[in-house]
Amino acid sequence: MDFKDKNQLIAAVAVVVVVAAVGGFWLGWTTARQSGEQAMLDGGGDVSGAVLVGGNAIAVADQPAGMNVAISMVTLAKDGWVAIHEDRDGKPGNILGAQWFPAGQARSGSVELLRSTENGKVYYAMLHSDDGDHKFDRAVDIAISDPLGNAIMMRFVATSVPSAQ
Repeated sequence: MDFKDKNQLIAAVAVVVVVAAVGGFWLGWTTARQSGEQAMLDGGGDVSGAVLVGGNAIAVADQPAGMNVAISMVTLAKDGWVAIHEDRDGKPGNILGAQWFPAGQARSGSVELLRSTENGKVYYAMLHSDDGDHKFDRAVDIAISDPLGNAIMMRFVATSVPSAQ
C-alpha cells in the first residue's frame, strides 16, 4: 500500500467513525427524549391515549354529558388553554368553553361549558395558545399545532349519566 492509499484509508475510517458517532448520539437523544415524554405521562390518571408533541400534551376520556368536561392531564410548554369544541362533520366546530392552564403539567382539570354536552355526541379537547392576557379569544388564542400543522387535541364522547340505584 502506498502513501496515497494509506491516507484514503485513514480518511474513510475517520468518516465512518464520525457518522457512527453522530448516529449514536441522535439515536440516544431521541430514545431519551421519548422515554422522558413517556415518563411525563406515567404516574396516575387515565392518560393512555394522551397526545404529546413538543412539550404539549392533552388527555381526556369519554365521560358523562354535562356542563363540565374533566381533563385527565394537560401539559403545556407555555401558558395556554384547553378549549372544548363540538363536532362538526368529523372536525372540531364551535367552542363550548375554555380553561386557562399555566405552563407545565396538570394531572387533572376541568373546563366549564357555556352549554351542556349531549349524550352520544363527539367533542374535542384542544390545546390553544394564550396571547398573555389570560382572556380566551378564539381569534388570537389559536390552536397549538404539531410540526405538520395538525392541532393537538383528543376526541371524546359524552356518555349517558349512570342511573342512581
